[in-house]
Amino acid sequence: MQYRAGGHSWSRGISRWRGGSRPSRFVSMVVAAGLLAGCAGVQYTSSYPRPPEHFAEHDLGHPFFDLHWTLERKEDWVVVQGIVTAERASAIQDVTLEAVGLDAAGKVSSRALGTTYGGSMSQWQSRPFHIRLRPTGQETRFEVRVWQFRWELGRVRG
Repeated sequence: MQYRAGGHSWSRGISRWRGGSRPSRFVSMVVAAGLLAGCAGVQYTSSYPRPPEHFAEHDLGHPFFDLHWTLERKEDWVVVQGIVTAERASAIQDVTLEAVGLDAAGKVSSRALGTTYGGSMSQWQSRPFHIRLRPTGQETRFEVRVWQFRWELGRVRG
């Protein structure tokens, strides 16, 4: 019995068991080529956060998390972009961060909150965050802190 599809014909029978049909070999070759092309380089996206070395500021003092961020002053805003890495914790649902603007005396003159996005975190995983802060004009420096975090209940840690 012979079959025709897309201008190609092949026979049903023993040849099918000795290496497959032409369409299945073609699909296998396309899949293999796609995998090789995909391994050629990793592109950073919001689901694949940039590594800590990419950021200008770092805070490794929190008991559970490492923070890495870059602060950029725009016209009327200060924009903080970074990652939170769960270095010493697991099963974290999300982390809320606080960006604060401090005046010369060290008093808080502005603040804003932002939450990690991209899903929950296991140990050693990172999630990005983004905070927009409207400064008052009194700030001499800015800090980023963990404001709160939520455990992912019902999930086994480890």
